[in-house]
Amino acid sequence: MKRTYASEISPKLNNKKIELLGWIHEIRDLSNNKFIILRDVSGLTQLICKKDNLDVFNKIPKLNKESAVKISGIVKTMKQAPQGAEVVIENIEVLAESSPRLPIQTIEKGDLTTGLNKRLDNRFLDLRKPKIQAIFKIQSQIINSFRKFFFDQKFIEIQPPCIISSASEGGTELFPVKYFEQSAYLAQSPQLYKQMAIQSFEKVFMTVPVWRAEKHNTIRHLNECRQLDIEIAFTDEFAVMDYLAKSVQFIVKEVIENCKTELEILNLKIKFPDVKYITYEETINLLKKNKLKINYEDDISPEAEKKLEEIFPDTIIFIHDWPSSIKPFYIMPKTLQVKETLSRGFDAIYGGIEISSGGQRVHLPEILIKQIKDKKLNPDNFKYYIDSFRYACPIHSGWSIGLERFTMALLKLDNIREACIWPRDRDRLVP
Repeated sequence: MKRTYASEISPKLNNKKIELLGWIHEIRDLSNNKFIILRDVSGLTQLICKKDNLDVFNKIPKLNKESAVKISGIVKTMKQAPQGAEVVIENIEVLAESSPRLPIQTIEKGDLTTGLNKRLDNRFLDLRKPKIQAIFKIQSQIINSFRKFFFDQKFIEIQPPCIISSASEGGTELFPVKYFEQSAYLAQSPQLYKQMAIQSFEKVFMTVPVWRAEKHNTIRHLNECRQLDIEIAFTDEFAVMDYLAKSVQFIVKEVIENCKTELEILNLKIKFPDVKYITYEETINLLKKNKLKINYEDDISPEAEKKLEEIFPDTIIFIHDWPSSIKPFYIMPKTLQVKETLSRGFDAIYGGIEISSGGQRVHLPEILIKQIKDKKLNPDNFKYYIDSFRYACPIHSGWSIGLERFTMALLKLDNIREACIWPRDRDRLVP
């Protein structure tokens, strides 16, 4: 008999015999009827066992929640049931029995006091909750929509290395790894490789893990995360901002259209975002007018990001023309004048959090060497990268979206760890 999924149960199957596979989500024991709520990857369904099926009726109270079972039965129309139908159980086969005591509950209403750390310690069970599954089903849609958008725009997907010999973005926040007789690090960004790739492929995108060794412990930072990156030749920063705006709008539209069940489970109504462009200087002045303490050459704080979301709700906010002093060495100056202090870098804020940064890159070796030195880095460590620009590299631009950040912003999650299936932070290396 072909397997039937929970999401397929409806009055249309009335009187049809079916077979279900899944986990026992809940057992409700009444005097004359016993109910099982069965969960599979597609959702929940209600099953009933009546007293006239005595063998199965007596077996149900002995079952452990979260046991994996195979159940055969007959679909019956029932207006009071969540799907307008329920399954009258004929037989139950236990495929894998769960331990009777669960370290955390898998029913949201029974797990209101369990802290996030304990849930993450038992993530294999936490992932069985419909709300938690909904987050990662939507995240899967985000990644696939990102790929679809850029495939349709004739981009080429590449896979850069995740083990590197020197910092991609400067600073010392790298994880060293043992790599034979050489020093190596986990990649903090695919930045340098995607810049070299556009010299051949022109338009590239990638989905890659990155690692940052900052010793922070906040609700919006992880030490391992995933980035959705693009880079384009013959293109300035405003053109790639347009790609970012349109790709985010496309992703949001795809989530709205294809994740209706998951959004309903999360009790979310997502709006199609507008787009706003504003300079860094205008942003500082706007925040000051709204009584935030911020100075020129300060980064935009989490408090400021939330304020911008209040001012421009449901909007992708592009802050451009940043001071070069607070942007990476590979971001192009606004002009080639000696005293230029502005850059062609930008940040994108959405849902009250920075989801992306990018800009036009330096493509001239002499400027690149100068900016590497200005950041107190050694150009010798970037020789292979600098040399790649000596063979007619055009202007080019790009950006990266933090997948977990974007998921957090879109789904209005309180902690970025909720948007990472198995988070890695300063204190968490298992499971």
